[in-house]
Amino acid sequence: MQLTRHTDYALRVLIYLAVNPEPLGRISDIAESYQISRNHLVKVVHELAGHGYIQTFRGKNGGMKLARPPGEIHIGDVVRDMEENLEIINCSEPLCIILPDCRLKTVLNDAMAAFMATLDRCTLADLVRQKENKLARRLVS
Repeated sequence: MQLTRHTDYALRVLIYLAVNPEPLGRISDIAESYQISRNHLVKVVHELAGHGYIQTFRGKNGGMKLARPPGEIHIGDVVRDMEENLEIINCSEPLCIILPDCRLKTVLNDAMAAFMATLDRCTLADLVRQKENKLARRLVS
């Protein structure tokens, strides 16, 4: 299973906003931080806002922030919302001649279910927790 660049960028935006909650995040800052296309990032941010993961604010002092706490954003949900198709294999185009006897699709669907179950257990907070702990250790030292 390989996620699209669109989903990769969506996860990066969410991680950036979780790690940098203040001030409002800006597309240009995120694009520069990750060295990715600003134009592509605009589409990603628009979709994230449409799904309710982030809030966007227009104007001179505009930007974006997470719409809810990182612990309430499940990575499995983000992947499902951002990916157009999670089907690993399509046995009907072209029609596979061994379809009635082949169990490959069943095995791959089971693997996908396990993959998504792992992502469902993970929240945005889980993804940034390690960095927060390193920062806390540096502050204490």
